[in-house]
Amino acid sequence: MEHLHGNYSSPLIVLSVAVSILSSYSALTLYQRVLTLSGRQKTIWMVCGSIAMGLGVWSMHFIGMLAFHLPVKVTYDYTLVGISQLLPIAAAWAAMTVISPGGVSGKRVALGGVWMSLGIVGMHYTGMAAMRLPGTISYRWPLVAMSVLIAFFVSFAALSTLSLYRRKRWRYSPAAKSGAAVLLGFAIAGMHYTGMAAAEFRTYAKVPDSDSAMLGIGTMLLAGLLGAATMFILVLILVSQYMDRRYALRLAEYNQRRYDSIFEHNPHMVCLFDLKGRLVRTNPAAEQITGYSRDTFLSKPFTAFLTRSDACKVRSCIARALQGVPQTVECTIRHRNGRPVYLSTTIVPMIAGSEIVDYYTISKDITEQKQAERHLLQAKLEAERAARVKSEFLAVMSHEIRTPLNGVIGMSELLLETELKAEQRDYVRIIGTSGKALLSIINSLLDYSKIDSGKMQLQSEPFGLRECLDETIHLFTPQLQQRQLECSCRVDDQVPPVLIGDAGRLRQVFLNLIGNAVKFTERGGIEVAVRCLRQKGEQLTIECTVKDSGIGIPPHSIPSLFEPFHQLDSRMSRKYEGTGLGLAISKRLVEMMGGVISVESSEGEGTTVTFTVQAAYCRDGFAVNA
Repeated sequence: MEHLHGNYSSPLIVLSVAVSILSSYSALTLYQRVLTLSGRQKTIWMVCGSIAMGLGVWSMHFIGMLAFHLPVKVTYDYTLVGISQLLPIAAAWAAMTVISPGGVSGKRVALGGVWMSLGIVGMHYTGMAAMRLPGTISYRWPLVAMSVLIAFFVSFAALSTLSLYRRKRWRYSPAAKSGAAVLLGFAIAGMHYTGMAAAEFRTYAKVPDSDSAMLGIGTMLLAGLLGAATMFILVLILVSQYMDRRYALRLAEYNQRRYDSIFEHNPHMVCLFDLKGRLVRTNPAAEQITGYSRDTFLSKPFTAFLTRSDACKVRSCIARALQGVPQTVECTIRHRNGRPVYLSTTIVPMIAGSEIVDYYTISKDITEQKQAERHLLQAKLEAERAARVKSEFLAVMSHEIRTPLNGVIGMSELLLETELKAEQRDYVRIIGTSGKALLSIINSLLDYSKIDSGKMQLQSEPFGLRECLDETIHLFTPQLQQRQLECSCRVDDQVPPVLIGDAGRLRQVFLNLIGNAVKFTERGGIEVAVRCLRQKGEQLTIECTVKDSGIGIPPHSIPSLFEPFHQLDSRMSRKYEGTGLGLAISKRLVEMMGGVISVESSEGEGTTVTFTVQAAYCRDGFAVNA
């Protein structure tokens, strides 16, 4: 068998290298587009990129094979040629899939390089196996191994280049991308021609020397068609890239105009800073809020207009904002005329890609709000001081009035024990009754002033609830008999005989509620019920109800019933005596004992008052009769 020696066509070699370079450039361009997409669009562009790169590499390989002319007739097996076309497309898809997720590591790049190199090597040697000629093809294995290594390193270099785009280490400059495409194109062509050099062709018959330099017109036509098809695909990709870039520029211009409009017409002060803290731009609202011109404002750092403490606070917030978290801080600057201007400033980082490039502040003028808060605080302090003075005055005057009033009541009782005429005795009784009524009013004022000033303290001692109720109701016996009313008292068996709490204040609540029920009831009766609502350990919640069949309360008057000095209307204040403090005091006492009070009533159908108190369960104590 004789060796076959072939030769190469220089124009086709140049064409194959050009196709390789353009394929590499297209792959970088398509992957650059893939980085900005997601979902279905990303998949479509990855498919297009894999097909373009695979066909480009295959076209370069086949044009390179056509450039090699043997002095025998060479044909190709179409099945193996089709397989050789699919292999680089599948390899490009696998490689792009490996490095397309967010985290690009060395292992991913190496794995993608293995897939890519297997596709390229498989494509090359499958294409070689598709050759049909009157002879055999053998390989020099050192050169085969070298071609495999070249394929791997070419693939690894290509994917490493793509990973640099993925990690944002390059700025997508055309010069850098063109240089990378040239290197990758020459490397891919070098792998192909190394694989071709590894092949040895032998034939069974002697070949004339004159045929060794012949290159058929069909071969040139086929190579031209392959190159043209490849060039057409690559031109489409480049045109698509150009159109995308033009669209992106128009969109960027539109967004810039919108940004400028929002920036300039914002009613709040907006300032743009670079990462060194230098003020780059402000809007017209800054001049209105601060009184300074833009040139003056831009000539100094923003912190120069702040107090020292506010400047430190703002710097600290800027440092946190530059870590990617917006911050809001209140600060004070001096207006040009010297008055303070209070600002609520939000510091927001501006992020381009994954990097913070600068930051801006949006400052809202809250001077009027701060002044209103200061006035409200002053009014609150004055109201608290007035309430405290009123409570102290009531407490002092109640003590001062009660002392001589007790003397008047005592002397009237002593005077009743002397010999008096009937008319004189009636006068003395009126004096005593009026004095006791006045003393009751003063005691109510004193209790309310103590509660209002927070000086009333509850006692905690054992007492019998049933005894407390019996004694309270017994005080109203003369009035009940005079009005011919009945008063029933029912205490649930679950209520312990002895509780721990303030019996005196609880008796005061019952006195106020039962007194009101007697006062406003003309016929019928009064019901008092007590039950244990819940028990948690030694702590009990006691529910007490006072129900009467009196005149009732209009629905619109119930919400204001527990307000101090409140009475239903002027007619009642003339007909029924009272200060309007009883229910207000009862409500405050119930709340101090950990409970709530409520009223249910209908006009002409009576009233039901329900309240709860907290008391402790006394197992070993005893009732204390007050």
